[in-house]
Amino acid sequence: MLKNEMEESLSGTIKIRDVSYGTLRAFVNYLYTAEVVCLDQQLACDLLVMAEKYQVLHLKDLCQKFLVANLNWENSFSTYTFVHQHNAKKIIDAALTLIIDNMDKLTAREEYDELKEKDPQLLFEIYEAYLSKQVNKAAAQKGSLASYPPKYNWDNDEVPDYD
Repeated sequence: MLKNEMEESLSGTIKIRDVSYGTLRAFVNYLYTAEVVCLDQQLACDLLVMAEKYQVLHLKDLCQKFLVANLNWENSFSTYTFVHQHNAKKIIDAALTLIIDNMDKLTAREEYDELKEKDPQLLFEIYEAYLSKQVNKAAAQKGSLASYPPKYNWDNDEVPDYD
C-alpha cells in the first residue's frame, strides 16, 4: 500500500474509516505493546473484527478468550450471532453450548424474533445442535440401561440381585 503509487503512498497517510477512534487506538497500541488496556465486551468485539481483517491472529485469539471467559446467558445469543460473521469457532461453540443448555428460555428472547427474520439459518443450527445433544443423551441413557436389569440365569435357578 505504501510502496506503490496509491494515495496512501503519496500522502504518507492511511485512512481507516470503518472503526471508532478508541478501537483504532487500542489496535495500534496492541501492535506496539502486545497489550490491550481496559478490554470490555464491545472493545473485544471491535478488536476481533480488526484482528481478523488485518490478520493479527494473536489479537484475535486474545479477544476470543476474553469473550468466552465473559460469556453468560444474557450475552450468549448476541455474541453467537456476532461471532458467526467472523469465523470465531471457539466462541461459537461456547455460546452454542450455553444456548442449548438454556433452550427453554430461548424463544422468550427479543433476539430470537429478530434472528427468525434476519437469519433463520442460525436458528436452524441452534435447533440442530440441540436435537443432536438430545439424541446423544438418549443413546447414552439407552446404553447404560442395556445391562439393567440383570438377566435371570435359568440354568441354576439364581435370582438376580437388583441392589
